[in-house]
Amino acid sequence: MDEDIEALRREVQHLIAMHTASYVTLTSLVATHPHPEHFQLHLISALEGVLGSERLAKWTDEQKQIVRRVVETFQNVRPAAPIDPLKAALGDRDPRSYP
Repeated sequence: MDEDIEALRREVQHLIAMHTASYVTLTSLVATHPHPEHFQLHLISALEGVLGSERLAKWTDEQKQIVRRVVETFQNVRPAAPIDPLKAALGDRDPRSYP
């Protein structure tokens, strides 16, 4: 029994770690999406489509609310400033900044 509980505990820890990694990745994708307004519209329609689907018909209200809250979290991510890796790496030595 103790082995089963420990295996379940490890599985939950792995799921939490995977969820955190997914959250970080998705947040970055949302923040750097080239058309944030298109992304937001698609996110809204996809959310409503999933929540109203037959697949989730047997889910509890709590599960559906979790899905809604997570998706709405991504709707609040604002576009990130452009990243210029060359400028970040070279700083003042960036040859593009010379006349």
